[in-house]
Amino acid sequence: MMAMWLIAEYKPVSLFSFRSGEATSSGAKTLFLPTPFAIRTALLDTAIRIKGLGAGPGAFAWIKKLSIAVRPPERVVVTNLFAKILKPSRKEEAGATLDRTIAFREYAHLEGTMGLAFAGAEERLVELTTLLAQINYFGKRGCFFQLLQAPRQTEGLPDDFFPLEGVYVQGSEVKGRMPENFPLGIVQMMDDWGESLTFEKVNIYTDEKISLGKDRIRKGIILPYRLVRSSKGFSYYERDAHVL
Repeated sequence: MMAMWLIAEYKPVSLFSFRSGEATSSGAKTLFLPTPFAIRTALLDTAIRIKGLGAGPGAFAWIKKLSIAVRPPERVVVTNLFAKILKPSRKEEAGATLDRTIAFREYAHLEGTMGLAFAGAEERLVELTTLLAQINYFGKRGCFFQLLQAPRQTEGLPDDFFPLEGVYVQGSEVKGRMPENFPLGIVQMMDDWGESLTFEKVNIYTDEKISLGKDRIRKGIILPYRLVRSSKGFSYYERDAHVL
């Protein structure tokens, strides 16, 4: 029997900017899609807002077990620019708290819809339908997405979706899995919930800390995009239908 998947279609309605975990504050390259960590955390946040903090541990447990797949938007145009920012001053003079400087920033225009697919226990997919209807942004605040229609269930993962899975290093071990068919595309490092992550660690009202490499892991995920055109001001990518 094939697994049941819940499919949600989202329309990007603003520019998308989500800094890679490997980027610095002065050189912030953006990812093309929200990470599994951001998607799971958005679901957990919504569950708590609807049912209260007491429902958090239970929601965390089943959200952590979800398998997530994506169908990326057809086109991505990334704008490359420098912006003026304020950063904490290193000067010792009194009153010099902030310095003006410049930083590299990227903003992505996503053309088309983004499909998200989730596999889990059937009773949880019903609850997940309610949560997905309450989400209007992923990752960085202001990166808005509009749910186009009620999520639908389907038997088996559609051919134009691919799992948000990849290999990662944990201690001295290489874990995770590569796609069954190795596709051509662009590799981006995306964060996900690690096996040792607990609700107490994601709860902002506790002193528990999230450990990178254990609680928060970075997977090398291959996105099916190819670079079509670029200049000093932008980079234009198209989704390659042959690798889906």
